[in-house]
Amino acid sequence: MNPILTVRHLTTTFATEQGIARAVDDVSFQLYQGETLGIVGESGSGKTVTALSLLRLIDRPGRISVESVVEYQGNDLMRLSPRALREIRGAEIAMVFQEPTTSLNPVLTVGTQITETLRAHQIASGRTARDRAVDLLNLVGLPDPQKRIGDYPHQLSGGMQQRVLIAIALSCSPRVLIADEPTTALDVTIQAQILELLLDLKQRLGMSMILITHDLGIVAGVTDRVAVMYGGQLVEQSPMRALFREPAHPYTGALMRSVPRLDRLVERLNTIPGAVPPAHAWPTGCRFHPRCPHAWDQCQSEMPTLTPTGPEHSVRCWLTDEPERRRT
Repeated sequence: MNPILTVRHLTTTFATEQGIARAVDDVSFQLYQGETLGIVGESGSGKTVTALSLLRLIDRPGRISVESVVEYQGNDLMRLSPRALREIRGAEIAMVFQEPTTSLNPVLTVGTQITETLRAHQIASGRTARDRAVDLLNLVGLPDPQKRIGDYPHQLSGGMQQRVLIAIALSCSPRVLIADEPTTALDVTIQAQILELLLDLKQRLGMSMILITHDLGIVAGVTDRVAVMYGGQLVEQSPMRALFREPAHPYTGALMRSVPRLDRLVERLNTIPGAVPPAHAWPTGCRFHPRCPHAWDQCQSEMPTLTPTGPEHSVRCWLTDEPERRRT
């Protein structure tokens, strides 16, 4: 099966007073038709910047490297003219941004914000666009869409606002949907509803989806494959079931152990010591080595490459060559 989206050597940097911050560093992956790919990692790992870079939504002082390639339907999005890219962005590849309270325009009604997307891509205008907006709000399960279309964002709950963002993203029937932390600001029951909605819409509309999250519990239930990010790099890629059955990278394993379990009683939850370093000061060698209990001399001096270790499974870790060190 040919991928619908192929990303190669994606690198995004920011010029800061402290130096060059490599927020995304040589990231490569593929997304297939009808697939849900989860990108997971702590805050500061580079997940959101990766998503924004795919659609060239990086403002100065950010810069996407000229070596970066994002192929979609035979086109490299990094080489398209701004006009050609606008025809794809929002229409064929859409994004649900973080934090609906800051992503929606507070001075425009819900209906206006949906119909402007339809008009921009010449899908519909006038009364037809309004009717389409009502249909979209109904599709995402917003109660009383005829009334809500005239509401402003502050009149909606957080879950309703998130549904509006999803409606905007789906307005042009995209083939690829990028959902960036779509449940972060919501309570647990609303989180479940939003995830169920996204999966249902993906199946009904035949979309492919990239789901970005820091919550391994989310990727376990809804993704086909998982890419784990740390320090602006992918450190592990694997089919979802294989990853949870046997994580190969110490960071992946540490993330899993830090998730609370309902089937066991513990006095203290597992944590990962330290924090993700700033992007302008990545450590030498493996970027996880200052926090890794298995780190040794080579980890501190040499950066490992993302190496295949099995069918559809690759890991960026020197321990793949030194498995006995895991047991010490």
